[in-house]
Amino acid sequence: MKKKLFLFLIAGLFISSDTVAQFGVQGGLIGVPGEAFSTADGLDKAGGAMGYTFGLFYNYQISDKITFQPAVNLVNKKWKDDLDGTEITEFTINYLEIPLQAVYMTGGDRGFFFGAGPSIFYGLSGKGDITIGGSKTSFDYDFGSGEFEENPFTIAANIMAGYSFGSLNINLNFSQGLTNQPDSDRDQGNENHFALRLGYKFGR
Repeated sequence: MKKKLFLFLIAGLFISSDTVAQFGVQGGLIGVPGEAFSTADGLDKAGGAMGYTFGLFYNYQISDKITFQPAVNLVNKKWKDDLDGTEITEFTINYLEIPLQAVYMTGGDRGFFFGAGPSIFYGLSGKGDITIGGSKTSFDYDFGSGEFEENPFTIAANIMAGYSFGSLNINLNFSQGLTNQPDSDRDQGNENHFALRLGYKFGR
């Protein structure tokens, strides 16, 4: 039932009769600050590695310079530690992200813009790989309500800054998780990340 309601929410974000709404696509790179998840030898944590993101967005014009921008993105986060090629630890976690941001355009359709707002994250899948001496072991990263599982739903806050060239735009986004955050004895992937995105909008 929860999954059905979640899918209805996603569909509702992108159904509108507003003729000034602008539809677009975006994609880019994900960077994770800090460290998480124990390395193969259990003596350290894996550092954030480069992931990727892609998705869809709408621009709803509120005024000449302010738009409301909901989006749906796939966010792929990665962590990796490589000890001279003999011990390699890798974690990959995928999330569905729904940011709901108010965006201020300094120069109308062209120029700098700034945005902020809440977002919803839903954990889709995850995997860990540990390689020791050429032997690789893989295991799933679990979402749920168990003691060693990450809650799939996370509420986060986003801030964004970028530049619009008209149809094309580039932006840097930072997301900070607010709910279901890890404590000192638990690593999770829903804490925070940076996203550098290139977007293209099809509307006028």
